[in-house]
Amino acid sequence: MKRLAAFLALPGSDRLLLVRAAATLVAVRCALHLVSIKRLRAWAGHLREGNRPAAPIIWSVRAAARRVPGATCLSSALALQRLLSSAGHPSQIHIGVIRDASGFMAHAWLVHDGVVVIGEEEHERYTHLTAWDARKTLGTSG
Repeated sequence: MKRLAAFLALPGSDRLLLVRAAATLVAVRCALHLVSIKRLRAWAGHLREGNRPAAPIIWSVRAAARRVPGATCLSSALALQRLLSSAGHPSQIHIGVIRDASGFMAHAWLVHDGVVVIGEEEHERYTHLTAWDARKTLGTSG
């Protein structure tokens, strides 16, 4: 009940941001099982024109990721890249791996304006493999 009361106490614009972030996270989680990662990356990283500030978008995905069951570093990074890209903000998803006593693990984190804004926990321990940039797709629509 406290969570609902806290949610309802938020300004309407923040509630809308949280709902949009949660819906995007759920969509990404489903898409990870249904479409190729190439297609999902293109969708998440399609940079559009926009002027909404980045900070509230980042806050909303971080908050929603704590509540959406099964949200992972990859689904959170893809959801955040999608929402930032749709607001005109470039970003990069970085993928890294590490091998330790428990085996092989992968991690994703998102960088916006040179700062890791999601997935920052221990990301420097991982060996960087690749980065996926949000970019404008020339010659295509939507």
